[in-house]
Amino acid sequence: MVNILSTIELSDETVALLKEHREDIEYRYVRSKDLRNDDYSWAHVLNTYGSHIKHHDIKDFTELKWLNVMSAGVDSLPFEDLKDIPVTNARGIHKIPMMEYTIGLILNHYKNFYQNKVDQNNRLWNNEVSTEELYGKNVHIFGTGSIGSHIAKVMQVFGAVTTGYNTTGRTVEGFDKTHSIEEKNNYVNEADIVISILPKTKDTDAIFDHTFFDVMKDDGIFINIGRGNVVTDEVLINVLENKVIGHMILDVFNLEPLPEDSPFFNYDNITITPHSSATTHAYYDRATKILGQNLTLYPEFERMENLVDKGKGY
Repeated sequence: MVNILSTIELSDETVALLKEHREDIEYRYVRSKDLRNDDYSWAHVLNTYGSHIKHHDIKDFTELKWLNVMSAGVDSLPFEDLKDIPVTNARGIHKIPMMEYTIGLILNHYKNFYQNKVDQNNRLWNNEVSTEELYGKNVHIFGTGSIGSHIAKVMQVFGAVTTGYNTTGRTVEGFDKTHSIEEKNNYVNEADIVISILPKTKDTDAIFDHTFFDVMKDDGIFINIGRGNVVTDEVLINVLENKVIGHMILDVFNLEPLPEDSPFFNYDNITITPHSSATTHAYYDRATKILGQNLTLYPEFERMENLVDKGKGY
């Protein structure tokens, strides 16, 4: 028997589907803050969000054989306590919503749709609103995994030129060119749009500094849909205050949620969204599909989809 404890409430239909993948399972839902000793000794598989881990100590799960995280980010996991426990995540399920988010916000900025709505609300016919094209733009994407490459492919359909950055500069489908992240300041002066999808690791802390933004074009756009740690608040405020680049679109921050008195709300050269670029109704179905497929393979962990490399942190 395989005991699955989930701190995420799965629907009856999903539990039934999991049992179709594997008949020998028992399922138990417990909110992370309500876990008891019996739960810790019962669970063979823990299904959770990375953010739920802070409510309990992973070392208390005495029989745990596998940790499945129904989100892509695993930066909050205590990997030092998971040395012998395989971890899988929901990497890859975000490429569609995050691509649509990115394209949508860029077009909103270039086409000035927001101003059109303001004019409409004011009953004003204003045909002098300036617009710009995505066609021909140079788009530089930091992170060339499933999300980055999907965004790059769609950008190419729009006629944009795509440049990717990863650890080695290896070639990736969807990118016209690729460079190593270490070379970023040598090429980012070519970028009309910079998109960061980098995960939170020790190597990505404050990777975008004052020099990086100084090298960017004056009218460039910086978009962050990865993690907030890649740039400090001090640098962001300086860039906004001094209008170093044209615009920022930020979905992630170092402090979330942003407090009402956050200085980021003071600027009109920034678009703020509440860490929502990956959130659609399809999220749950895609994440549970991966869980079901991997459950069929359990305990052959090396064959599982989205096995996390603990050394890299993603």
